[in-house]
Amino acid sequence: MMASKADGLDQAFQRRSLARIPTQQIASGLIGHETIHRKRTDILGGSNLPYMGLRNSPFIRRRYFASAFLFACSSIIFSTWITYIPRIAEHLAITEGRIGKAIFFASIGSFLMIPPAKKLVDRFGAGKCAYYALLLHSIVLSGPFLANSYSALCGALFVFGLSGSFFSIALNSLTALVERQDGVLVMSGSHGFWSIGGVIGASTGGWIAAALDRPLLHVAIVALSLIGIQSWLRREYYGRKGYIPSGKRVGKRHAMAALFTIALIGLIMMVAEGAIADWGALYLTKIIQMPAEWMGMGYAAFSMSMMIGRFMGDKLSHRFGSWPLLSGAVAISLCGFALVLIIHPAISLVGFFIVGFGFSVIVPEIFRLASKIEHIDASTGVAYISATTTIGFMVGPVLLGFIAESRSLHTSFAALTAFVSIAFFVSIWKTAINAKSLLTIENPNT
Repeated sequence: MMASKADGLDQAFQRRSLARIPTQQIASGLIGHETIHRKRTDILGGSNLPYMGLRNSPFIRRRYFASAFLFACSSIIFSTWITYIPRIAEHLAITEGRIGKAIFFASIGSFLMIPPAKKLVDRFGAGKCAYYALLLHSIVLSGPFLANSYSALCGALFVFGLSGSFFSIALNSLTALVERQDGVLVMSGSHGFWSIGGVIGASTGGWIAAALDRPLLHVAIVALSLIGIQSWLRREYYGRKGYIPSGKRVGKRHAMAALFTIALIGLIMMVAEGAIADWGALYLTKIIQMPAEWMGMGYAAFSMSMMIGRFMGDKLSHRFGSWPLLSGAVAISLCGFALVLIIHPAISLVGFFIVGFGFSVIVPEIFRLASKIEHIDASTGVAYISATTTIGFMVGPVLLGFIAESRSLHTSFAALTAFVSIAFFVSIWKTAINAKSLLTIENPNT
């Protein structure tokens, strides 16, 4: 029943796609219907899988909700940590630059964990690894809060980076596996659950922290709650294991070039996202002069808009293709950064919201693109993108901390805006090349 419905939706999408192809070429037999649809998909970077629509969302089924909610768990853990960054810095009496350098140890841990994480996923399966990575990540969350010196903080963040990288690679490998095995589009929507977790964690974290005034108790409640929920849900994904085939047929050199381009955009955008996550609260309190109770609202606005965008992402990707969608998304984020730089509470919060909307579809699309490159197996592509995005997410705060200490936090956000513009030009360049290739296919005699 599920397969026939999916086939019907895929055929409907093919009919809509073919409606835009010159009818003379189809009628003359120069280009077959199947070939045209697959060429459009390969060049624009879309997906051959059917988009199920909001009313038939796969996430209303426990089978897909369980694995997607792992993303929310990851985000809740992370947002709990970032909520306490100002308090930890004050407790240890360290500057913005030193806290940024401490966070860099998490980046080192993330990088070192990539090869063993891929081997663990290949050997034991993505489902099993995702569950145990959650357990590990929840436990090590307490590390930074137990640190009583700067060295201890660096060590705790190194371990936090190890567990976070393992969790990220297992999560995205699991989601790519779900898409391939079940024939559904869930990558963008699953990342939407990360945003749900960010909204929950960031919007409530500051208030809970102020009410309890006991960070370790807060961390224990978060960890036990997430472990309990996933222990109940894990049977839906725990046994998932298998080879994830890729889709495109290109040479090895072109495959690596394609993966590098995808990874470059992911690295740049995750530098920006990591910077917003770790420095957004300080930016609002020190530059915008917002009350401490509202310090998490910038990241909450950012996560809220990301949630909205990501649940729209699968449909947008199917309609426009990944590369045109990426170009538009980066352009929207640049508009949001311009508003963030205006020193006004309401305008800055709107800016964070717009930036999040632009960022929303970027990470899911680059993971989807990386899992479809021929001559690079999908698990390797996912691990490669996980590596670059994780490093970017961790390096971003370090770069901003360096600029903030030498100049100002406001200047660091201005520099971040300029850095994101690089991703915009790369995505425009790639979209233009793909559009030219598509024009050649549709008009072979020109």
